[in-house]
Amino acid sequence: MIQIQDIIAGKVPPGSLVNLKGEVGQIIPAFTLGDLVYERFILGDDTGKLTVIAPSSPRYLLPGDKVEVKGRVRPCPYAPSVSCLETTLDDVEIVEWKWIDPRFRQEMDKKGEFSVNALLQITEFDDEVLRGVIETDLDPLKMRSKLEEDVSSGKSISYLVDTLAAMTMYSIFLRDLNAAKTVKEVLYMSESINIPKEEKRVLEVLGRMVDSLVSREGLAPYVQPPETTKGIVERYPIASKDELETLPHLASLASEVLNEIKGGKKEFILIEVANNDQLAEARRMAEIVAGITGAKLYYMPYSSISSTEGVADVLSDLKTISGDLKEGKVIFYLEGLEMLLPSERALEMMKVPPEGVQGMKVLKAEVLKAMEEILGKAVVIAATTSKMMIDEGLVGKATRIVSGSTGASISSESQGYTM
Repeated sequence: MIQIQDIIAGKVPPGSLVNLKGEVGQIIPAFTLGDLVYERFILGDDTGKLTVIAPSSPRYLLPGDKVEVKGRVRPCPYAPSVSCLETTLDDVEIVEWKWIDPRFRQEMDKKGEFSVNALLQITEFDDEVLRGVIETDLDPLKMRSKLEEDVSSGKSISYLVDTLAAMTMYSIFLRDLNAAKTVKEVLYMSESINIPKEEKRVLEVLGRMVDSLVSREGLAPYVQPPETTKGIVERYPIASKDELETLPHLASLASEVLNEIKGGKKEFILIEVANNDQLAEARRMAEIVAGITGAKLYYMPYSSISSTEGVADVLSDLKTISGDLKEGKVIFYLEGLEMLLPSERALEMMKVPPEGVQGMKVLKAEVLKAMEEILGKAVVIAATTSKMMIDEGLVGKATRIVSGSTGASISSESQGYTM
């Protein structure tokens, strides 16, 4: 068991699998990488604090939880000069809790119009908000009653004001009109209470914000949902060999790739997928293989190239990564090569106008050059609807072409890429 300070000081290299003990501090906002949503929290021990990121899950943590975490050290995606820990919430064991029994969190997450987990991501005052959640269930009548009770007895209502502020921000950032109406109802019912002047001013500001949202005026430019992050995502997943059993069709292929990686061989595997389930399994296979071997995983989903701007970002990332990539444990998982490197048949199906053909040729040449450099330094796994849709020059470098529905080879001849 290492200490957080060891990671902060750079004594633990990226990709290292570590175990940490500590206490969950603040829950901070989720963010997107490609088509994945990551949740974040601050983990602290006696030596320091570290941000932990994990793919979104129904399971969630709360401030005050004392935990044991298994994960991989990695550069933070949004601040590469700083180290984070990437894990899954299944790899976080709660050994002691403060606010809500972990056994009941999923059923207790929904309080009226609000998700407790999302509410904590929006506010910095986690403990105050959790107190408000537990004492009122975020029910308007209970909140009004608690406000009156605390004011009458001379107690501080700051925790209730912080809770209402968090509920207001939740309404705005998630564009949730029903949540906003709940806040408006609490404020309306509380107008007759002799609330202290300082807190009263805060509630008046919250009321104006909620009025703007409910009327669909004023705040519209500020509450648009964030766009999906473009480009290629860098990940450090964790997995065990037991998880190979969760791959109904690609378990054998994954085992073979694991052996090839141990032998230092660079594979280029094309997986033909016919539906979303097969695509999800191809993605999962890449994650599991990377997790077992401790490899860095570069991940490019279809959503990364769903726009002209996305294609430009991907091309820029491919060039940067191909130039910077060093020999080592690296897996590159890609989708949509038929859009970046279409075959002549695919171009005919796309009905690219004559003026666009030359531009497509330039794009293909740049992508192919970057891919050739990457093939010599990493294991590449690509999911596609059909190998016939991808440029023959790249397909010819594939070491394996397999069916996503069976995992069996569908290549009639071996066309290996010589290192």
